[in-house]
Amino acid sequence: MVGKQASSGTKTLEAKLVEHLTFQARRARREDLGTITRACLVEAARMLEARLIPVAQPAAIAGSAARWAREGIALETVLDAYHDGVRIGLEFLTEQAAGEDADAVAAAAGLIVRVLETVTTATLTAYLDEHRQVAREQQTAAQMLVSALLSGHGVAHLARRAGISVAASYQVVALAIPAHPDERRPGMGAPSAARRKLRRVQAALATPLGSRALSLLSDEGGTVLIPIDEVSAMTSLALTPEVLELIGEAAEVPLTAVVTSGDASRIPELAGLVQKLLVRLQADGRPPGLYRLADLPDYDGLQQARRPVVTSPNDHRITRSA
Repeated sequence: MVGKQASSGTKTLEAKLVEHLTFQARRARREDLGTITRACLVEAARMLEARLIPVAQPAAIAGSAARWAREGIALETVLDAYHDGVRIGLEFLTEQAAGEDADAVAAAAGLIVRVLETVTTATLTAYLDEHRQVAREQQTAAQMLVSALLSGHGVAHLARRAGISVAASYQVVALAIPAHPDERRPGMGAPSAARRKLRRVQAALATPLGSRALSLLSDEGGTVLIPIDEVSAMTSLALTPEVLELIGEAAEVPLTAVVTSGDASRIPELAGLVQKLLVRLQADGRPPGLYRLADLPDYDGLQQARRPVVTSPNDHRITRSA
């Protein structure tokens, strides 16, 4: 069939599609999400028709997506708005298909598909970049707060900056993370294996201990602070043998931890004690597990063999693990 596409001097269906999308974008004069996404679709369509993509990504798409991500607009809301604009283009192609040959329709349909791919990729990238930036900022703020709690200085100021409330008391944990088997293999992969192990530990800590648990860890271990307050009392947010085992399974190595609890003002003292005991436990060849500082009054000498024990934030009695 010979349609309009074959006539000399006529516009291609792709050009007509771009004009139609432009017209639809101009009709909506409100500065809402739908209007902006339609304008972004037009920019992508124009650049694709001119064969400028992927040489240059539409700045308006990435910039708008980054702004929406910062404003907290849900990603699915943005993508839904883009899909609505693409549906307008597809409806136009359906209406025009009868007057065009198959090649022209295929070319225009390919254009609208590439437009959708372009805006989706640019939007997802912008949202992911924003998410990573926020995560880095939150992690930095949390680590600064942990450092302040461990030093006993500047806690209130850093807590306000981080937007994290400081509990009246904390479970203070010294954690030892042994090397993963992958770290011992010959070659250059040991640092990467150590980083992967640490990321698994950090991710595993969040689920059972909640988002308010603070940690300052390297791939060899460090300190974890778990708030003890009404929230943790109701939800049992505490390091237990079971929780330590789950974290160890994620790390793929057996973990050793020493735990105690006390007022926030005593964190520097308590952290020093549990770290000191952890070093001595390891030097004495004690098995991995969870140890409670209060159950080892002879921590200076560690003469008596004891099994790992656990403490609850609201229970100061000694409970031995099975």
